[in-house]
Amino acid sequence: MSTPMRHGPSQQGRTPSQHPAAAPTPQASTPFSNPQTGIALSPHGPRSSPQQFKKSPATGTMIGPNSSGTANFDSPSAAAAYNTLGMAINDLNLDNISVGGLVAAAGRTDEEDRKKRMEAVIAASQAQNSSRVSNQGLERLAIHLNLECLWEDVRGAGENAKTLIIAGQTMGVEVGITNHIVHSASLTYNESIPILDKHVDKASAILLKDLSLAPGQSPLTKRLTAFRANLERLATLDRLSVSPGLNCHEAIAGIWESLERLHRWDVHKLRQDMELANMSDERLRVFALCLRSGCPLMHTRGRIGLSLDYWKERRKIPSTTVDTENARTWGILIECAPAAGMVYSPIRVSDKWIGPDIEKSNLTDEEMISSTGPVLDWLEPANTLLPPSEETKTEPGLEGAVGLSGPKTPEVVFMATFDPPVVVPHAVAMEIYKISATNTPLSNITFDALMFPIAEGEAYDPSEPREVTFTQTVPTFAGALRGKPQAEPVLKAHRNTLFIYKPVYGQVINHLPFAHPKDLVTMLPLLRQYAFLSLLLTNSLKPKEGKPTAKEADEENDIRVLRTRRDEFEAFMSERDDHNVLDKNPKVLKVDITLTAHPVPRLLLVFPFKTYTANIMVEIQIGGRVQIVAHNIFHYDTGVIKDGTRKRNLQDWAHALETMEDIGAWIEVIKYTLE
Repeated sequence: MSTPMRHGPSQQGRTPSQHPAAAPTPQASTPFSNPQTGIALSPHGPRSSPQQFKKSPATGTMIGPNSSGTANFDSPSAAAAYNTLGMAINDLNLDNISVGGLVAAAGRTDEEDRKKRMEAVIAASQAQNSSRVSNQGLERLAIHLNLECLWEDVRGAGENAKTLIIAGQTMGVEVGITNHIVHSASLTYNESIPILDKHVDKASAILLKDLSLAPGQSPLTKRLTAFRANLERLATLDRLSVSPGLNCHEAIAGIWESLERLHRWDVHKLRQDMELANMSDERLRVFALCLRSGCPLMHTRGRIGLSLDYWKERRKIPSTTVDTENARTWGILIECAPAAGMVYSPIRVSDKWIGPDIEKSNLTDEEMISSTGPVLDWLEPANTLLPPSEETKTEPGLEGAVGLSGPKTPEVVFMATFDPPVVVPHAVAMEIYKISATNTPLSNITFDALMFPIAEGEAYDPSEPREVTFTQTVPTFAGALRGKPQAEPVLKAHRNTLFIYKPVYGQVINHLPFAHPKDLVTMLPLLRQYAFLSLLLTNSLKPKEGKPTAKEADEENDIRVLRTRRDEFEAFMSERDDHNVLDKNPKVLKVDITLTAHPVPRLLLVFPFKTYTANIMVEIQIGGRVQIVAHNIFHYDTGVIKDGTRKRNLQDWAHALETMEDIGAWIEVIKYTLE
């Protein structure tokens, strides 16, 4: 089925309010009472052809009945205005101006205000994402995004079987719908580009899932929320594209090609490590995602577009894969944006951002001295140039002007959107902005206030120490640590208190323009450092969906651990000692966490241990690695690692925290092992 495409001039910067159909309505009528303007403004307008939106009679100049060439003073309001002036009409030299024209001008002002209010109401309703999946809902959404619509009847498929074609200048979406129920959806491009075509099926599957009913779902509850978000991304790239010369979809796909080759090279290098040689390719991909240059994924997690994933929850658990959706993932969405009002490096369309061998062979003296590992062979693609516009070609006097009549670079930039946003101190934010050559004003909010927002009405002084308290449950597997079967965890209650004695100012990294994908790869170690810090703090000080409440952590849940007769006998014989221990230790374990965010993020953990207090200082280093820099308890550790070849050391405990990603669970293992 053919898809109508627009091959006209660039649509950069165009908004839905600039649609030709949005014309003013007659003065003394409602917006939909006029049979001509009503069709132009109504979302239920003509469906037979997109061209009818462009040729609506409402777009013409409206001429009122009082448009004569001489003044008319029959109107009482005109006479009153004349008497109020207190002067002769000839003194104003208004002989040939109609008072009706003046009144019409005032009417046009009122009409413009009414039109703006109407557009505001429509925009507000669109922002609510309240539209349901239906014929009218899909059409209104497409028109709102400044895309063209065309309805076609499907012969032999039923009475109400239709196909809606949503078209832009570079792409189109075809939706098959019958009785307001979608049964097919596909994405197409007007040019066959191999690096784009390989991702089309995956994108089409996401669009169909956005519009299809879930098992048992009613059509009345199916919303356009997810489909709208994905269609907006496609429409943005389409609007910023310029035909001929710039296809933003192709530019994004070109970055994926280079990053994917880099990712495969990372996996190959990891397999050369003896400790990782026996791992599966999927496990090595997770290691490359979190340790090397990230993992580029096109059209993933229900989102159309490119994401460079760089951190993943439960990354050291063998069952975690790159595509695991129930594990929180940190990524950078690579998009395009207009370059309005910023100093920028324009977008370039290429799939050769890095050399074919990935690693640079002929190093300079400076590279050999400064490098601590392989040096990547980044390339600089040629600039993408656009032909001069028709207006520039035909304007007199510009034929010989340098830079005006010739080719020019696009006013479009690559934009990195951090998902989720990353909270970092000012010093780290400045380093990230320096990598991307961006000058962005810094906030005056402290790092801890960004990580744990101040509740409304709560007194807060940034210069004073701050406390954040949260009581959580910690699942423990004491039976499993003893080598015994344990189907469900034993829940322990922890009362965690976060102390911030030296607050530093922070910054939320949301969006960042960049010129080259190497900029993103360079900043990944810094992003991982604070992504893991936020993960530790979130797991200890914020409620988590699906996690049991603290009330469920009591002594009675010890029955979840399977016990033998021997275990019961030993517990009976040591009952007196157990009661003594319970008397000395409260039911809820109190854990104090002191945060130092600058110059290196550190956490001082303080909790009861044996007959005194344990102190452990952990440091979150570049790349999200953990190092124990101070302690007063691990000298009690006499254990060995699983294979029994060496004694357990501090780095083993640090790796345990990296695996658990939970301070409370780590403390419970320490107490069980060393107490």
